[in-house]
Amino acid sequence: MKRLALLLHHGGTAPDLIYPSLQKLDNVEIVTFYIKSPTNEALNKVYDDVVGTIGDGIECKSDEDMVNKVISYNETKKIDGVLTFAEMLLKALSQICENLNIPYMDTHTIDQVQNKILQRKRLQEKGVPVPKFFEIKSENDLITASDEIGFPSLLKPNFGGGGYGIFEVNNIEELKERYREQLDNYENIIVEGKDSTFNLEEKMVGSSWNSDERIADYASVESIIINNHVYNLTVTDRTKLYSPYRESGYITPTSLDQNRVNELYEITTKALEALELNNIMTHTEIKFTEEGPKIIEVNARPGGTTPFRINNATNGEYDVFYELAKLALGMPVNTEIKFKKYAASKVSLCPEGSWKIKNIDFSGLDDIQSLDLKIPIGREGQKITSYRGIEDLLGLYYLTNENLNDLINDMYLIDEKLVVDYDPV
Repeated sequence: MKRLALLLHHGGTAPDLIYPSLQKLDNVEIVTFYIKSPTNEALNKVYDDVVGTIGDGIECKSDEDMVNKVISYNETKKIDGVLTFAEMLLKALSQICENLNIPYMDTHTIDQVQNKILQRKRLQEKGVPVPKFFEIKSENDLITASDEIGFPSLLKPNFGGGGYGIFEVNNIEELKERYREQLDNYENIIVEGKDSTFNLEEKMVGSSWNSDERIADYASVESIIINNHVYNLTVTDRTKLYSPYRESGYITPTSLDQNRVNELYEITTKALEALELNNIMTHTEIKFTEEGPKIIEVNARPGGTTPFRINNATNGEYDVFYELAKLALGMPVNTEIKFKKYAASKVSLCPEGSWKIKNIDFSGLDDIQSLDLKIPIGREGQKITSYRGIEDLLGLYYLTNENLNDLINDMYLIDEKLVVDYDPV
């Protein structure tokens, strides 16, 4: 009997979505260590109801408390593998693995991928194409940054994701104004309590690689690294961004031709090797440009809803959570995927600006053909803002269809049929 420690964080995937996959493991005991939300009572109820149903459940107050409790648990009941799907727990996982003599990445490697300025610098050093960038540490750097990068450009936090805290700026006055907004509003959603610097980054001009104009000019590559070898599993197409730079939807497998796929796999492999990532699944976002593909960012985790898209697109034959649990336990991992249909995930977001939801009605979505599951999140009276990207999503949806055109139509139909009335804030 092997024992797997599952590390959960309220900002990551919930236990009810992970447990069905882990229950398929033979002769493996699951022990869950988890950090609940300080504010989300509905999510905390999920933890209360679900954690402990397939093994011990141990609540932790913080990352440090989690590290100590896992190490203490191991003293009486040996832990053979440690697993998390929450990027904010990667350092805790690294510290635990080091203490338990389980091979994993060190904290320096994790810093290098989580902090986008360190990531950019490393990729640039290794000759991996990235946009031009300049780190802004204080207001004194703004003029130099604008001289180096020019306009239009993007102001981004160095810890972020899903379009969080991204501003387009067109002149030095806008840059100064937006930078002050960052200082007032930004909070680190990746590493709690850690300050972030900001990047001024060139606004990359996209190039259309896909004949379908409903598909965006960037994509994601989903990969697993096993014992320093990169296995690229699939390319995920993306639907058009919500303004200003917020993700909207993901489709797998890609409709790009194999030559384009090979280009994306090549740059992804170079990036992952440059960052020295290992024994993990990654989600690499790549922009299509006239100069060739450029890395937007590498994330040391499965892309938000990637596990479910792949599972649905293979009729359940490829289970990402299950395979990554095997990886954590040192067991053989399947890296070959056979897709049976197209699968997508979609989010609904508010218009650009800050709003209070006056009324929201999801009932009009029920007759959308490709829609398998809708998860309503927005509620009457809730305050939301485009600044927070997909952190302030209205709803999350999963879709499948054997016909790609019908699937994409249905994704855009969600925005047409969702009824939301707002009051400005």
